[in-house]
Amino acid sequence: MTTGMFLGQLKDSVVDLLAEGRHAEARELALRAHGGYPKQRALTEAWVAETLCRTGDDDTAIAVLGKALDEGLWWWEEILSINPPLRPLQGRADFAEIVRRSEQRRDRTLQDVPPVVYEPEGPPRGVLVPLHARTDRHRGFARRWSAACDAGFLVVVPQSRELTTSDGDVGWIDEDLARSQVAQLCASVADGLPVVLAGYSQGARFALEWTMSDAVPEATGFVALCPPEDRMPVVSDPPRRPRGYVFTGEHDDDRPAAERFSAELARHGFDAGLEVMAETGHTYPKDFAERLLRALAHVLPH
Repeated sequence: MTTGMFLGQLKDSVVDLLAEGRHAEARELALRAHGGYPKQRALTEAWVAETLCRTGDDDTAIAVLGKALDEGLWWWEEILSINPPLRPLQGRADFAEIVRRSEQRRDRTLQDVPPVVYEPEGPPRGVLVPLHARTDRHRGFARRWSAACDAGFLVVVPQSRELTTSDGDVGWIDEDLARSQVAQLCASVADGLPVVLAGYSQGARFALEWTMSDAVPEATGFVALCPPEDRMPVVSDPPRRPRGYVFTGEHDDDRPAAERFSAELARHGFDAGLEVMAETGHTYPKDFAERLLRALAHVLPH
């Protein structure tokens, strides 16, 4: 059943309902999306299951995921197994079987897609390399970061070579492969300019980790949008302290982890901003372009 909304709009509406404690309405609205977005079926069904878990209906969540698998859909195992809203399903044998079947079905064919590039009007003062999440569409993701051109940045957006859903979404499964790919890209595009690694969700974790660890030597700063709790880097006392900026949503399940991480950055002497985005979950805010420009002004001042 369709809702007349884009999937992103529907998700925002459900986040608002959950924040207001209107769980029954959130559940009903999510179930109306069930089967309603044929080009995003895998993502939609996983999100419906997440919402059902948030409203305490774990058995129906299992049924939704199982039916989707039976109809040919699949997800990379971490989309199911490392997913805060689906935590109530952990430890259930039927959920473990769904994860196993899904991973067994995953398409392991490697893709080769060139980066998307946006150029500023004049000579660039820096290079922004945004890294997508574990379920993203390359060009749609890239467009969100193109506003950095207004701040004089050359924007170069790589795509993972790996598929993470039957919808054709991409994500970074093999982390060694991902790190090598991004390091080579940054080395090839820097041309003496400072490089800012950025990212959303899984990509935010990599931007933080690879900038702080010097895994990408050209990276001089970071912008992290909705970094996840899972496998966040440990803040220590590195020989250099890159400037950075962290965004997290008011209603993001991963907000506590992002706030703890930012506090650790401050404790270790990093100059890193933190913004908690009001009325926002684990997603982009409507005014992301404006926020991105503010973050870049902090990370790489004129």
